[in-house]
Amino acid sequence: MTRHPGPHPRPCRRPALAGRLRGDRGDAAIEAVVVVPLLLALALVVLAGARLSLAGQTVDAAAQAAARAASLERTPAAGQSAAQQAAAAVLAQDDQPCTSSSVRASTSGLAATQGETSTVTVTVSCRVPIGDLLILGGGPGVRTMTASFTSVVDTYRGRG
Repeated sequence: MTRHPGPHPRPCRRPALAGRLRGDRGDAAIEAVVVVPLLLALALVVLAGARLSLAGQTVDAAAQAAARAASLERTPAAGQSAAQQAAAAVLAQDDQPCTSSSVRASTSGLAATQGETSTVTVTVSCRVPIGDLLILGGGPGVRTMTASFTSVVDTYRGRG
């Protein structure tokens, strides 16, 4: 059994489909104009969040180091000085971009009599710039990160 092929089929041309394909030109450029700024904005938000998270961790570490350093001193004045130096060292060590920072130490526990349990509390604040992440400027310029830490003063250590 042999089959004879019929006449060759003509190519099917659909004018509606051909017009639709020609009308798709430039869609990729339009999509890029819409999507690229959104992706850039998302990347900047992630970068700002990372900067604030790292700043929060650094301020926590500075407060802990400052409280520990202050609790090892014998007088409230020496405790204040030690807290300032320890917090500044931690903030400088981690290259934290603080526009300003402050250290408040409550060292009255160092004035307690020997044998009395007391504590030293240090609060560290750091103003972190995030306005530089915005392309056009404006918006929130800084965010203040604050952390406190309390350290126990050795009950039987001699005090000044």
